[in-house]
Amino acid sequence: MRRKLGQVFLVDRNILRKIVDAAGIVEDEWVLEVGAGKGDLTGLLLERGAKVVTFELDPGLILGVEREFALLKGERFFLYAMDFLKADLERIRRDLGADRFKFVSNIPYYITSPILVKLVENREHFSDIYITLQREVAERLSAKSSTFQYGSLTLFISYHFVVHRLFDISRTCFRPVPKVNSSFIRLEPRGTPPVIVRNERLFFDIIRASFGGRRKKLRNALRSIASRETIAELEARSDISLDRRGETLDLDEFARLAEELDGILRERS
Repeated sequence: MRRKLGQVFLVDRNILRKIVDAAGIVEDEWVLEVGAGKGDLTGLLLERGAKVVTFELDPGLILGVEREFALLKGERFFLYAMDFLKADLERIRRDLGADRFKFVSNIPYYITSPILVKLVENREHFSDIYITLQREVAERLSAKSSTFQYGSLTLFISYHFVVHRLFDISRTCFRPVPKVNSSFIRLEPRGTPPVIVRNERLFFDIIRASFGGRRKKLRNALRSIASRETIAELEARSDISLDRRGETLDLDEFARLAEELDGILRERS
């Protein structure tokens, strides 16, 4: 087992079945899995009649799952021996003749953030997303404003998805037993964002800057993206006090701040 690849396997069959049940797997739907591992989840997905596209990097594990599901290879089992983060999902969908994928995965925790970014950037390829995460990350994704867990990742994900925490998973359900507990969540893709902003890049720049130093007031945090003069004008126009700290603002308030700042910048250009 190459631990450097983040290989900790969920082995509890009851939890694995609970995952497949929660994801509502139906016959003939396309399911994408990251990290086939020993094929425990893969096998249950195939049992439900799904067409499973899975990614795995470890040569030893690849050999094992290819042997395990050899009879279904090319029919309902498609294994890509490559890094999911480098995968061209549009090309893979086209080559397979697949509709959108349902993402169902127990991901390697050491690449959680890059996988979340990949899912956001490729969200048009997914009908729904079900994912096992470290519990601490799940708490961050579903956090409310003014809590310790609330941050830029919370807002980034909630802009694109509705986050549902479905159930927690004890660390004793994994082998080797990790030091952390886990949660199984659903990321429900939004048809439209919950707030409308003209300049999405500026919107997220403001969010990142506001959490760059958690104890900084907005007036100081925003200096990384705007001049003192611009911030002073923003303070005069906005109904949001720049004495507040980023962790106290919700998504709608960040959107209002972004619209106001964008208007000032447009006037000055």
